Amino acid sequence: MKIHTSLLSEGVDSNTIMAGTQVHGNKIVTIESGNEDIKECDGFITKNPHFKLGIRTADCAAICFNDGERIGIAHVGWRGLCAGMIENMFLHFNKDKTQIHVSPFLHSFRIQKDFCYDEIVKKFGEKFFKIIDNEIMFDFKQAIMSLLPATTVFDKRDTETDLSLPSYRRNGTKERIVTVISFD
Repeated sequence: MKIHTSLLSEGVDSNTIMAGTQVHGNKIVTIESGNEDIKECDGFITKNPHFKLGIRTADCAAICFNDGERIGIAHVGWRGLCAGMIENMFLHFNKDKTQIHVSPFLHSFRIQKDFCYDEIVKKFGEKFFKIIDNEIMFDFKQAIMSLLPATTVFDKRDTETDLSLPSYRRNGTKERIVTVISFD
């Protein structure tokens, strides 16, 4: 398995990878021929060694899966996390044999008691919330870690603090990180 993470502006040819239009959901497409409809999905899986699978992110996590027979990649933001994207990916992989790598992402963020808060509470309760300076902080990294095996490899970079990475929450950028997984 090979994983490559770079900025879209660094010359990644997004035409050579399977990358759909992400919608912050939990839809997964299995790529067999390369002719599949990849619009409006946030996860890809393939057994075909000729395909590279990619996800564009700015604060969400790109989570790469490899169980020796297939590879997959999922775009996971708070909506996808709450909608079960990680659990849906594991339906396609042998959880005991799967190697997982997580790209740079926003480790924690401020939220208000709104729809986002309510959805997170439905999924996890309040265990990943902290009050800091009278603001509610969601520990996104810990929530993701709670659903992945302890052997998961996390890129240590945080899009909030690493100014070389794009962060939509930090400055509204349209720049994106591209994470690509392939067999070679």
